[in-house]
Amino acid sequence: MRLTRCLHLRESPATPHLIKQFVPRETCNVKPKATNWFPGHMSSGLKRMQMMTRVADCIIEIHDARLPFTSRNRFANQSYAGRPRMLILAKADLVKRDEIDMICKQISVQENIPVYSTSNTVRQKQFLRGLMKDGVGMANADQLTIAKPHYTFFVSGIPNVGKSSFINLFKKDTDLDKNKLKVAPEPGVTKKISNRLKILNSPSVFMYDTPGVNLPSFDSPETVLKLAACGCVPSSVTGHVQAADYLLFWLNRKEQYKYAFLCGLAAPSNNIIEVLAYYARRRNLMKDGKPMIQQAAQHFLIRFNRGEFGRIILEDF
Repeated sequence: MRLTRCLHLRESPATPHLIKQFVPRETCNVKPKATNWFPGHMSSGLKRMQMMTRVADCIIEIHDARLPFTSRNRFANQSYAGRPRMLILAKADLVKRDEIDMICKQISVQENIPVYSTSNTVRQKQFLRGLMKDGVGMANADQLTIAKPHYTFFVSGIPNVGKSSFINLFKKDTDLDKNKLKVAPEPGVTKKISNRLKILNSPSVFMYDTPGVNLPSFDSPETVLKLAACGCVPSSVTGHVQAADYLLFWLNRKEQYKYAFLCGLAAPSNNIIEVLAYYARRRNLMKDGKPMIQQAAQHFLIRFNRGEFGRIILEDF
């Protein structure tokens, strides 16, 4: 995934003073249009995964580094109980390095499992090979064997956290199958378990990609807003403007104000309609002389997910 360069806008002389005066919202009262997203393929996919993971030597859970706790499906994880597993925080290039290191250590200690972080923007051949050998070591220890003819790993996670992209990293850095798995910025592209994919020759390791599966219902309205902001749930489910508003709340809370310059604002704002109206005018998203707020909200979310508003985790930890 290639990140586009941020647009650097010249600040007006008043901007630093206005930023200093700005007070972000203490709470976010955004109400999503809907609080669940569980298409039919998720239910059937989960049932098949539960059957097939019985033969898995290791489960690789992929989570979005910007939502290290929210982007987990506790129900699905319970299905893997008793299997060796490791956790990968993907899209780590969208998060500050010191924060991601802190979270990796925190989760590893709490759950007693190995936790790693990866980025789609960096080639990391030796790291990936080491990761697989760690998984093989976990499988051997679990099964009290020295070695097997081959090993089977399952890659799991909620929609659009980077499961297929993670597998593509291996395919790019090995001499094996070069055909990439299909990826897209919207969730729900992978709807069934993939064919068996050979990832490594020595030791012989195969992987299965799996469809992203959410909880049938989310814990709270805030959970679905977080997932929509990061592209793990379609923003049409919550409402584009509602997802953008929730994102704005976190950007301001974390003092990430690049969006203000990108939109042409002199200072940050708590008013999502004002922000989107400025953005629409800057990007010529106008109709009959009026800003197209819904389209501007979609653009706003896309640019955040490209990393153009700064490195940020949308959770407290």
